[in-house]
Amino acid sequence: MKKTTIAVLSAAVLLGGLAPMAVRADATAVSANQTAAVPVTIQEAEAFKLNPAIQKQYGGATFTLKSLSASPETTEFVLSRHVPDGIAKEVDEQLMKMSYLFTDDNGWIYEYQKAKEQQEQPDGSFVPHYTENVKPLQGKPKELTIRPYVGGWYDDTSTMFSDKANVTAPLTGQYPLTLDQGKIGSMSVTGVDFGKDKTVLKLAIAGETASVQKTGTWLIQNGKQLDVTRTELVGVEDGVYQYELEFPAVDPA
Repeated sequence: MKKTTIAVLSAAVLLGGLAPMAVRADATAVSANQTAAVPVTIQEAEAFKLNPAIQKQYGGATFTLKSLSASPETTEFVLSRHVPDGIAKEVDEQLMKMSYLFTDDNGWIYEYQKAKEQQEQPDGSFVPHYTENVKPLQGKPKELTIRPYVGGWYDDTSTMFSDKANVTAPLTGQYPLTLDQGKIGSMSVTGVDFGKDKTVLKLAIAGETASVQKTGTWLIQNGKQLDVTRTELVGVEDGVYQYELEFPAVDPA
């Protein structure tokens, strides 16, 4: 009898000490406990480009949000990072590992599309510029926030190459099926659609790191790993994110 199992990496994620960069629609809405140094207008047009010049400091390094643009196909942000000589080694290591969560005021997480980093600029300077593209804006958000974080495929005692770093559970047909991911939290399988040409796994994940938690999820049938072919965020309500992950067809038996 064929056996199908879901597996996911148990990942510990440490949110970076760099405060979020928030771009707000209403410049009068900034109060003392909010994080935007320079609020700018998020335009309601389908396509726009802003140059907010928001700056944040972290461990002696300076981050500047150079531009933010949106189109029907993608949303793009560009960050420059100035790291002075003599910066602490642990800070430098965190900067090298830093990734970003891109969210809006409705709680929507925008999935990563692609990224690139450039060192030398057209004027001959060597200030690193990081460009990332995420999925198009959902509706007309009033606020967009970039949350830096560091972390990876590990837990307290293991790495992504160790069996201990994997959480597995058989798909028995009894849902929700919850997988404990350690410090990062947990996610639940709420259902599975077994089709002739694909298998669609439905997940519910609570928390703002949902887009990281569902990464590294796969199905195993008879010892063979089946990697995800499509990932889509289909809804969010009360901080719970509903994802659909598509895999090759498997036998439900």
